[in-house]
Amino acid sequence: MPWEVKNLMSQRYEFCLLASEPGSNISALCQQFNISRCTGYKWLRRFQDEDSEGLRDRSRRPHQSPGRTDPAVEEAVIELRLKYPVWGPRKLHRLMRDQWEADLCPSRATIARILKRNGLIERPVPQPKWPAIGRFEHPYPNDMWQMDLKAPLRLPEGRKIYPVGLLDDHSRYLLGLWMLPDFSDDGVIGCWINACRHYGLPRRTLTDHGSQFRMEDEATSAFRIYLWACGVEHTQGRIAHPQTQGKIERFWQTLNREVLRRHAYTDRASWQSCFDEWRYQYNHFRPHQELGDEPPVSRYGVSDRPFVEPDCRARIGRDESVYRNVNCRGFISLGGLRHMVGRGLAGWTVEVRALGNGCWHVYFRHHFMREILLTRSIRSQRTISKSGKPPACPT
Repeated sequence: MPWEVKNLMSQRYEFCLLASEPGSNISALCQQFNISRCTGYKWLRRFQDEDSEGLRDRSRRPHQSPGRTDPAVEEAVIELRLKYPVWGPRKLHRLMRDQWEADLCPSRATIARILKRNGLIERPVPQPKWPAIGRFEHPYPNDMWQMDLKAPLRLPEGRKIYPVGLLDDHSRYLLGLWMLPDFSDDGVIGCWINACRHYGLPRRTLTDHGSQFRMEDEATSAFRIYLWACGVEHTQGRIAHPQTQGKIERFWQTLNREVLRRHAYTDRASWQSCFDEWRYQYNHFRPHQELGDEPPVSRYGVSDRPFVEPDCRARIGRDESVYRNVNCRGFISLGGLRHMVGRGLAGWTVEVRALGNGCWHVYFRHHFMREILLTRSIRSQRTISKSGKPPACPT
């Protein structure tokens, strides 16, 4: 025969039935069920008063809780959480601290308990196994901007759109957040120009090695050329090392949690309108942990370098140099021959310095680009790519 299975309720019920019989020995029954006499008489009394319903476990919550949070405060916390559904106790506490008096504002731990009690708290994000090392932060706003493109979003009709973000390194101020129909050079440069018109020029811009930012022999980045023309340095992180652009990469996680996973618009204009509204909240209201729970606007200021549209035909360099216009394919004419100087330079004027013996150096706004060697034989004519410092010319 199978084993007899007994739960707690059935044991209590059996004990009370046996104890209720006339002439029963309650002390022996308590010993048999391995409970104290006090516990046995308690369950017997409840059974006699409420029948089997009295055998259920009762809440141990006290009848009075003088230290309990005011229901109005709890309601305010819940309302704030529903308004910002992805913000945790730390951000909500920072927001309430500005709106409530010090003695009425609940602590961060109290807010966490309220959210947990109402089923509004999310599972905590696991901490990385290895702590980050080599953190850096520029000391002033506009010392460095970080720019990046995110993986595209697909609209219902199958068309792709591309989020582009631009972030100030010092303050984490979101300078711009755009949704582009493609990832062309003109679109990315246009986003950077738009931010410069509003906030002035930075001293440096950091990007990864995406196709819009690369710097190769016959595919010179139009983005870098435009930054040089504005007097801004272009820095790129190490290949396959996104930690260098850590701030903008971490920003994409925030955008995913607070915007992309919560909306499903069907056109680019709606996404852009959503981005503009959320960017204002991100910059002016959302507390940032790395900023002492202050919003980015508390640390940001407009640049003292105003943006001026560069002249693509300006002759900047030495007076004795030769100047050439770069055609749409990235070539210049020199010595009766065509020489590739970079597609990113198309439409710009470059400086060509003569060093003697058929050796010429090509510069753009004082940045060395190419070395060109001219000889009598067309077959022996060659163009040497950029290699950091200008190589020495033959004598």
